[in-house]
Amino acid sequence: MAPELPARVRLSRSGLTATLEHDSITESGVVLTIGAAEQSHVEAQDPAFLLHDYLRRMRSVLTALEASRGQSARTALHLGAGAMTLPRWLLVTWPGIEQTVVDYEPELVAFVLEHLPMAPPPRSIVADAAEALSTSLRDAQFELLVIDLFNSAQAPPHLTEPAFFRQALAAVRSPGTLLMNFGDDADLTFARRLVASVLAAADGCSSRMLLSAPHEVMSGSAEGNLMLAVDSAGFADAEVRRIRAAGPHPGDALSGQELEQWLDDEDVCATRT
Repeated sequence: MAPELPARVRLSRSGLTATLEHDSITESGVVLTIGAAEQSHVEAQDPAFLLHDYLRRMRSVLTALEASRGQSARTALHLGAGAMTLPRWLLVTWPGIEQTVVDYEPELVAFVLEHLPMAPPPRSIVADAAEALSTSLRDAQFELLVIDLFNSAQAPPHLTEPAFFRQALAAVRSPGTLLMNFGDDADLTFARRLVASVLAAADGCSSRMLLSAPHEVMSGSAEGNLMLAVDSAGFADAEVRRIRAAGPHPGDALSGQELEQWLDDEDVCATRT
């Protein structure tokens, strides 16, 4: 049954309005907008469908690791709820997965689930992401941890520093994977600083990390979103090749020395084929 939209709620902490409305791109698509910014797209009748590039890149990582290692995550923590597009995909792809979502806005998760239900719904925690990791989720561990908190250099500083990423990585059970979505302008200044912070939190082990984005974003010729993965076991060469092949295309996936070179060299992606 299609949700009755548009629907709106005022978010008490930010003072912004969250809106759910039908989009004009797909048959049953619903868009969550907070303020003037689009946050999420959900295909209401087909949660397995992922519209946005960064979500497809997350899917490529998860499916490649599952195929390589013969196991999927059974527990997941999402820092940043949005319309819970990825939790919906996980639920239909890996039935039985136990999921927890953390969001700063007290009204958001209940509002989204009222109009776009999930069965079973995830456990919901209202808190700042760093606060949640150090209080209600202290000592908790998950096989998958997803960070989807910011889309630009306006991100809260305490959520972009190595200390926060150490907290997050400590919550990833071994074997396990951390996935992060973030955006930047074409100069990639914020993106490089953020990836360097994660690398520091991962003790400089670049083989545990994989960065994926459209070619024009990775090369710094266009603004957009990037996806960063950190895996407790590290990415084998065959897994990197599988992730690259899975796309989306055109794009790239950098790990190990190639990722280190990208951090130091603005033109590294422009020279790749």
